[in-house]
Amino acid sequence: MQKVIGLDIGSYSIKAVEIVNTFKSYEISAFYENVIPQVEELDPDVVIPACMEQLFRENSLKADRIITAMPGQYISSRVMSFPFSDARKVETAVMSEIEDVVPFNLEEMIVDHQILGSQGGKTAALVVMTRKNFLRSFLEHLQRINIDPKLVDIDSLAFYNLSSYVDSDPEKCFGLVDIGHEKTSVCIVQNGLLRMFRSINLGGRYLSEFLARDIEVDFPEAQRVKHRVSRVICDADQGNDLVGDDKLVAERMTLASNAIVKELGRTLYAFKTWEKSPVSQIYLSGGTSRIRNLDKYLQEQLEVPISLNRIDQSTLKINPALAPHMAVLPQSLAIGMRAVSSIKRHSQINLRRGEFAYVQNYEALLKISGQAFRVIAAALLALTVLYGVKSWLYNREISALRKRYVEEFVKIFPDQRKKFTAGNLTFTKLRSDARSHLQREVQTKQTSVDNFVEANASSPALSLLRDISDKLPKELKVNVTTYRFTTSAAGGGKLVLTGETDSYESVAGVLEALKGVSTLEAVEEKRSGYKPGTDNKVIEFSLEAQYIATAAKGA
Repeated sequence: MQKVIGLDIGSYSIKAVEIVNTFKSYEISAFYENVIPQVEELDPDVVIPACMEQLFRENSLKADRIITAMPGQYISSRVMSFPFSDARKVETAVMSEIEDVVPFNLEEMIVDHQILGSQGGKTAALVVMTRKNFLRSFLEHLQRINIDPKLVDIDSLAFYNLSSYVDSDPEKCFGLVDIGHEKTSVCIVQNGLLRMFRSINLGGRYLSEFLARDIEVDFPEAQRVKHRVSRVICDADQGNDLVGDDKLVAERMTLASNAIVKELGRTLYAFKTWEKSPVSQIYLSGGTSRIRNLDKYLQEQLEVPISLNRIDQSTLKINPALAPHMAVLPQSLAIGMRAVSSIKRHSQINLRRGEFAYVQNYEALLKISGQAFRVIAAALLALTVLYGVKSWLYNREISALRKRYVEEFVKIFPDQRKKFTAGNLTFTKLRSDARSHLQREVQTKQTSVDNFVEANASSPALSLLRDISDKLPKELKVNVTTYRFTTSAAGGGKLVLTGETDSYESVAGVLEALKGVSTLEAVEEKRSGYKPGTDNKVIEFSLEAQYIATAAKGA
């Protein structure tokens, strides 16, 4: 029997799930939580380890294995596809591609990957990386209180460990969304394979901060008010039974929830764009999910069916006494489930690699070191013999790679097959021809774009977009989030432009640029202000203007 602790180090509380794991079975036996004091004068780097230590001490927690996870906001990831399935080839290809796309030294990074499965004749592999200094700091905080986790996963990715226990059509695409205190974790699974995971830096804390600003109270009071009302307005519940300040608080919480809706909507849209498949169901969890009607409001806004993630009603072997904790338990449970060998699909990422690798028993290592040195002598002799064999094999692989390179080229450009035979092959000529072919393809695409522009030159919306682009200064940093053009019966129209930029001066620059467009009048700024959750580094703005058709303006 082995006792495993799944440790979730959150920003609101420290949570731990206790799993009793045997060779053939397991039980999720206990859940513990310790709320972190929210006091501005206290350094979180001191408070959080102290809260962890208190959690373990007061509950007499002892485990054979401790598994935890790093916050997803410190992780970079991508899903890659390869036309081969051999694990060694995938590992080599992963490191080669990562080295080409990562703009910093890989020696400063921890890189891990796992093969997700096959889809469309290709092997999908998830690649994750984090800076070594992030992982070092994370482990040092744990070591201060004598916690040495055997495995470090990624919090948002860990939800993949629960995907086998979701009551969903295996051929459908579904998402696991956990709205916590400072972040929202998203994990999307399609046809049983992990397709995306992401951490959004918005959660329940943002709702409290929004309330604090909106109703002009301090943060602790806003937190108390949020917990007391704990309700948002939706189509099915307009809050008619609420009175006075409670109705106002519910309305403002609903407005604040739009920031989370917006980021979730962007995530779902990005997934649909990349994978050509919509998410058909979302399973919601996290402390913030306990806010009344939040699931219904998200469903209305995202237009995706949403239900609370009741993992206690799945085939998971959970102690019935843990039912009251189902909203906040999934993250720590997902982390701890890595230790259950019977689960079908799970994360295989472990950031404890290389210099950070977990070593459980140093004394045992010392005892076997003598045997290791004796084995080394024999291994060196064997390696000497193998060196000649490997050299021959590598030369053969290089020749095969050269041949495959040519095969791939002529597959793309079949008309070149006769030119590049084994007798007259030169890679310089091959590269030159490839560049020429690609340039012609680029020119063809450019011609198509020019034809499109010419065919749509009479479109007021596109013409106005071009004029605005010409007027905006090139050095101005603007991210346009909405470009809405409404045509009127008279041939004119109305423009609504919203976006994000880095300063109020930039907003003024955009406003002046629009005033300089000859077909616009009544240009005015409707709204501008700091974007919540960006430490006052991003300005959100909204501008409106009336469009006057060229003919109408001349008249």
